[in-house]
Amino acid sequence: MRIGKMALMTGVAAIAMAAASGAQAADTTTNDAQKPVQVAQNYTPAASGMSNAELAARVQALEDALAARDDRAMADRTRLSTLEQGYNSAVWSFDNGRASFASGDGRFTLAIRARFQSDFAGFMQDSPTSHRPGFAGPADLSSGAVVRRAYFGIEGKAYNDFSYEIRLNAGGANGGLGANPCVVSGAAPAVAGGAAPTCSIPGIATGGEGDPLLNKAVITYTGIPNWHFNVGVIEPALMMEGTTSSASLMFMERPEIDNIAADSFGASDSRRGIEIGWAKTDALWSGDNITATGAFTGARTGTAAGHGNGGDEQTQILGRVTDRIWSDGISNLQIGASAAGALYTGAGPQGGAATGAGGAAQVLNFQDRPEIRVDGTRLISTGGIAAKTGNMFAVDMEGNWQNFYAGFEYAQFTADRQCGSTVNATLCSSSTNVIDHPTFSGWTLEGSWIITGETKTYSPSAINNEVAGYQAPVPSHPFSVNGNSWGAWELVARYSDTDLNWHDDQTAGAGHLAGILGGEERILALGLNWYMNRNIRLMLDDNIVQVSKGVVGNFDRDSQDFNVIGVRLQYAN
Repeated sequence: MRIGKMALMTGVAAIAMAAASGAQAADTTTNDAQKPVQVAQNYTPAASGMSNAELAARVQALEDALAARDDRAMADRTRLSTLEQGYNSAVWSFDNGRASFASGDGRFTLAIRARFQSDFAGFMQDSPTSHRPGFAGPADLSSGAVVRRAYFGIEGKAYNDFSYEIRLNAGGANGGLGANPCVVSGAAPAVAGGAAPTCSIPGIATGGEGDPLLNKAVITYTGIPNWHFNVGVIEPALMMEGTTSSASLMFMERPEIDNIAADSFGASDSRRGIEIGWAKTDALWSGDNITATGAFTGARTGTAAGHGNGGDEQTQILGRVTDRIWSDGISNLQIGASAAGALYTGAGPQGGAATGAGGAAQVLNFQDRPEIRVDGTRLISTGGIAAKTGNMFAVDMEGNWQNFYAGFEYAQFTADRQCGSTVNATLCSSSTNVIDHPTFSGWTLEGSWIITGETKTYSPSAINNEVAGYQAPVPSHPFSVNGNSWGAWELVARYSDTDLNWHDDQTAGAGHLAGILGGEERILALGLNWYMNRNIRLMLDDNIVQVSKGVVGNFDRDSQDFNVIGVRLQYAN
C-alpha cells in the first residue's frame, strides 16, 4: 500500500513538472493568471508517457485510499463517543474477595472491606496450692473464646488525590460497645509492686478487651508525589510489628513492647489525630526504600478516658523512620527506629477523678497481657505512675531471605514521675515537681519459615500504618480437596522479654520515692499458620509464659509459669 501511494505521488509530480516546463517554453510572455489555463490546454496524455487506463487506475487507487482513511476516522469517532458515554459509568470488580467499583474515568473508587477473627485460648496453670506462700497473683486465668476483631467498612478514593477509609469494629470482649476506660491505679502497685492493680473508675472491671465501635475514619491527601497526609480517626505507624496489618500477624497478638508503646503513647487504632508520611524507593541507591512518618494523636474514640480534670484531652507525638538498605526484588533487609512522647497524659475521664500513684490526676501505666487477649488480666503492670509526660524509643532490624524471615526489636519506656500528693519538703515544693524518671525496657526476637516456599510481601509505601512493613504471604496453590493444593504453611517462633521493674529494692526515703515492681515477663511463643487462601487463615499458638513478680523483701512471691494454647480462625479481604 505504501509503495503504491509513493508511485502515485511521483507520477503526479512528474506530470505537473512536464506540463509546467512545456507551457513555459511555448510562451514566456504569458502572465501568471493565464498559466493554469494554458497548461490544461497544452496537456495531452501522450505527454506523460502514460495511457488513460493507467491514469484511471491510479486515480481509483487514490480514491480507495481516501475512502479507507475516512473509514478509520469514523471508527475513531465511534470509539471516542463510546468512551465519553461511559465516562461516568460505574465499573464493578471482584478481586481478593473484595467487592469494589470505580467511575468510568477511574477518579472515584469504593471497596467493601471485612475482617473477622475468632479466638480460643486454653490456660494451663498450676493449682493455687502449689504457689509460693502469700501468692497474690492470678491463679485461675479464664479459658474461653472471644471475637477479637469484627471489622466492616469501606475505602476508596475521590478526585484521584484524596483517599478515605471508614471502619467499624464489633469485636472485642465487650462486643465493641465501647472502650474499657479503666486506668489501673493504686499507690501500692506503683510504689512496691503489691497486690494486683484495681480499676479507679467505679463500675468498670479490669478485665475485658472492649474496643471502640468507630475503629477508623480517615481522609488522606495523596496529591504530592511520595507524600500522604492523614486526618481523622487513625492508626499511626509505630514500632516494627505496628507496621504489620492485624490480618497478617505471625502470632495472634503483637509483642508486649509493641502493645505497651501503642497504648501508652497514642499509636493504637481508634486514635483521633493527624499523620504525615513520606516514602521513596531508590532514594539513595538502587533497591533502597526510605520512609518517615510523624503523627500527633489524642485519646481513643468512644470513651471519656484520657481527659484530665479540666477536660483537656491526652496528647502524644510519635514517629518512625526506616530504610530498606538492600533488596533483590524478593529478599529484603530493613532497619528502623521509632520514638514517641506523651505531652499530656490526661488519664482521668472528663469530670472524673481517676487518680494515680500519690493521688495525681495524670498517670502513665505500662502494662500488657501475656500476648493472648481471651483473658484481660495484665500479669505485669507498673500501676499508675504519677506522670504528666513521658517518652519512649525503639530500634529494630528485620528482613527476609526468600521464604525465611527474622526480626529483632528493642524498646525503652520512661515516665517523668511527679511528686503527686507526697509530703516531703526535701523533695517536693509542688505536687507537679518531676522527681525522677522510672525507666523500663523490653526486647523481642522472632522468625518464620514458610514451608511451602512463598515469601512475605514487603510494602515499600502505604497511606496507612502498613508502610515499610511485612505482610502475610499469598498462597501459590489455594487449598482445595481436588488436586495437590494445600495452601501455604508457615512455622513461626518468637521470644519476648519485658522488664517493668525499676529500682525494685528501693524504698521511700528522705531523698527519693520508692522503686516500682511491675514485674518481668518472658514468653516463648511457637506457632503454625495455615493460609488456606488469600482470605481464610487458621492459626495455632503455644505461649510458654514465665512471670517474675513480687514485693520488696519477697521479689518472687507472685511468680508463676504456665502455658497458653491459642487458636484463631480468620477471614480478611
